[in-house]
Amino acid sequence: MRQTIFNVCRLCLPWLLCAGMAAGEMAARRDLVYRFPTQNHALLEGRGEDFYMYCDRTFEGEKSTPWQAGGYGMVRNPFRASDGKIMFSKMHEGVDIKPMQRDAQGEPLDLVYPIAPGKVAYTSPSPQLSNYGRYVVVSHEVPEGTIYSLYAHLARVDCVVGQTVGTANALGRMGHSGAGIDKRRSHVHLEICLMIHSCYDQFSPPSNKHGIFNGMNLVGIDPAPVLRACSGGTPLSLNEHWNTLKEHYRVRVPTHGHTPDFLRRYPFLYKGNNAAPLPEAVDVAFTAEGVPLAVYPATGKVAQPVVVSCISLPTPQQNVTVNRVKNSSVNAALTASGLRYISHFFWHKPATPATDPVTAL
Repeated sequence: MRQTIFNVCRLCLPWLLCAGMAAGEMAARRDLVYRFPTQNHALLEGRGEDFYMYCDRTFEGEKSTPWQAGGYGMVRNPFRASDGKIMFSKMHEGVDIKPMQRDAQGEPLDLVYPIAPGKVAYTSPSPQLSNYGRYVVVSHEVPEGTIYSLYAHLARVDCVVGQTVGTANALGRMGHSGAGIDKRRSHVHLEICLMIHSCYDQFSPPSNKHGIFNGMNLVGIDPAPVLRACSGGTPLSLNEHWNTLKEHYRVRVPTHGHTPDFLRRYPFLYKGNNAAPLPEAVDVAFTAEGVPLAVYPATGKVAQPVVVSCISLPTPQQNVTVNRVKNSSVNAALTASGLRYISHFFWHKPATPATDPVTAL
């Protein structure tokens, strides 16, 4: 048994050291219990309408306020597919949680807390700088790497970068800051994310005002199953949870001899030998929403990323893949947006600095 543990650690060690993780830090990482960020726990009682904040919608001439639009995933911009089924083409990266208390003027009074112990990694106290309005990002150290929780549309920020926080430390107060949010629809937008690239600020657009904590550099999973799984106080294994997520498409990507940044920080995603160099190409499995599920060694060479598999649907793929994959499953291909997204994961600093991640792939 001792020899087996040694072999596992020996295989993982090269990538972990590349990521700058000391042995003491590895030992300190543990599975976490994730808790609700506010006092609203209606999700556990099956009352989605009391948990999720609704959106205003007009579809086929009919106005509505569906609470389902406050959930995670492809839940916005409805359209009717060729088989008559109603589908959705716009991604919502997290969940919108309703307030429990309001003052006489209708302003929410709910305080927002971290979903798990961690460290405040970023704050954006100015509501004009992002569609998130005022938002906070907290980092959490788990065995699989560093994950991030994001809390948006705050009325105020009550924490500072570098502050160690527990689930009893308020990060701020719920509000309605950010584009498209009014007092009536006040809520906290919650995301649980992986970071795509730790050097995003080196190749992101000049308009980026949030460095590596720009929302475009954080890819999130659905927080609702995570919160449900921990409701009895049971810690959640991120690796085990990842195995429950559904693959939608797979992309073969050239590595050019470089281990991508996200694999250095999240080696649990790699299904090959972590102690060996990456092959010339790898296959990356994604959910429909673009969450990377696993990375497999691939045979053969490719000049550019190509889709190698995709789930069949009664509608063009771009309608359900955040416009990253197009056509049908038979001839699925990356859109320009999809190519840029994949290149974001595999960007490495070229000999001649480039501003476009596609040129550095």
